[in-house]
Amino acid sequence: MEKLFERSNIGLQQLVAEDGLDKYFAYTEKLLSLNVLIECYTAVLDDSEADYEEETAIFAITYNEERSYSFALFVSSEVIGPLILFRIIVDAINFIEHSSKDSLLDDLEEISTGCTTSDVIDNIKERKEFYEDEVWEFKTVLDLIHDKGKHRK
Repeated sequence: MEKLFERSNIGLQQLVAEDGLDKYFAYTEKLLSLNVLIECYTAVLDDSEADYEEETAIFAITYNEERSYSFALFVSSEVIGPLILFRIIVDAINFIEHSSKDSLLDDLEEISTGCTTSDVIDNIKERKEFYEDEVWEFKTVLDLIHDKGKHRK
């Protein structure tokens, strides 16, 4: 899928999550300036022979000083080909890039099927840990993007 994104001037960064899940993060300079990444993954939910099920999901993620946000842009239990995933991500990026920092959350809400924030956790300690984990993953991806940029020069 990297060629698809590269030809549209969209970066793609892979990250293996702590649970072993391969996640991909699409970005542009404008998205980075808005502190937004587009997260995409396919995960096996049930690998039993009788009930095999997987999920493909695309989220727009961001955070601020108070909370982390995950806006669901697409979720399916069907196998989704690269062209369809690419098209959804490109269209989302094109829309988000016209946002300002002031309109960003409203704009993301407009194109999403729902939003989860770190605030959904009632326990204050668990909420703080969830927020810190989300920010750590986001910043880790940013570091990988930055390192990739250094190696290309």
